[in-house]
Amino acid sequence: MRGPPDEGPASPQTEPALTAILHAMLGKGLGGLEQVFLDYQPILEAYAAAHGGAATGVVRAGGRVAVQQADRVPPLATMPAHTDWDPLTVGAARKIVRAAAPDLILSHGQRPARLMAKVAPAKAVLAVCVHKPAFDVETARTHYVCVGRHLAELAVERGVPAQRVHFVPNAVKAPTVLATPFADALKGSEGRPPRIVAAGRLHPKKGFDVLVAALALLRDQDLAFDCEIAGEGDERARLEGLIAQHGLGDRVRLVGWRGDVPTFLATGDVFAFPSHQEGFPLVLLEAMAVGLPAVSSAIPGPVEMIQDGVDGALVPPGDPAALARALAGLVATPRKAAALGLAARAKVLADYGPASLKRRLDAVLDLMLGRA
Repeated sequence: MRGPPDEGPASPQTEPALTAILHAMLGKGLGGLEQVFLDYQPILEAYAAAHGGAATGVVRAGGRVAVQQADRVPPLATMPAHTDWDPLTVGAARKIVRAAAPDLILSHGQRPARLMAKVAPAKAVLAVCVHKPAFDVETARTHYVCVGRHLAELAVERGVPAQRVHFVPNAVKAPTVLATPFADALKGSEGRPPRIVAAGRLHPKKGFDVLVAALALLRDQDLAFDCEIAGEGDERARLEGLIAQHGLGDRVRLVGWRGDVPTFLATGDVFAFPSHQEGFPLVLLEAMAVGLPAVSSAIPGPVEMIQDGVDGALVPPGDPAALARALAGLVATPRKAAALGLAARAKVLADYGPASLKRRLDAVLDLMLGRA
């Protein structure tokens, strides 16, 4: 049995290593990816500060995040984002990396991940936040922070070592507004039809054409309703054409982007989410957080968030008839709809709030930086 070591000369105390983090996101808009970046940034700043360092956030010059956050303290760095190989963009990235001297570079999206990998210091830890199933795979060095469990499983299937794959689900703040439970709303609004709301980028993968077809079926069943879809995108003209083709112009409106999404969602009685592909959708979390009963496509991402019949309803993707049946079922049973909405809100507040995000992200930072 080995005893305690002999006491020798006192060794000098080792100073704790400082931590510098570079956090990059080069999106143009202000969608889910951009919001996750904004949610991460203060957590990274607090983590780096606790270890004597700093976290530098980097965004696209002229992008909506740069404009919205122009007065932020501390400020976000900006850079051009033409390609991940042109000399101007690579030079700007190299300059930012040289100034930050990062121990960890965390990127959102493939362009900053490819770009920063080109200019990263040899000893820096590289990580990419995965928001959707299409992503590059680099098996030797990069960590993958996945917003959905299905994305984490996909990364492992594609060859990333499991110890460098991390699951950190998205989160939303507790809203300051709440949807009026459907049963109560009907009492106070005699003659008002039930309101179905939806929100998201007007893109084919969001399935709003499926929703329009489902609404036409509800109209044909003489079900009273109105519907508002918030968002913009290349599908606007096509969706306007489908609404007109189905004769739904007096019931279905495309209302554009809404600056305060929870306030918009809280005007509804039921939330429709007919998407074909998702990571861990923020707008679905936001709808659940305001207490809306949600009908969602049963696809990876939403199936991790909703338990069918307990805190929402799940239907096969791309099936207007199934979506119409589920929406009609909630409209016909307002007390059940209200119960689903309350259960959904409770789940989001318990599992997907800012405190949960910080706890999970801090733990992953410890792992990636060798502190766990």
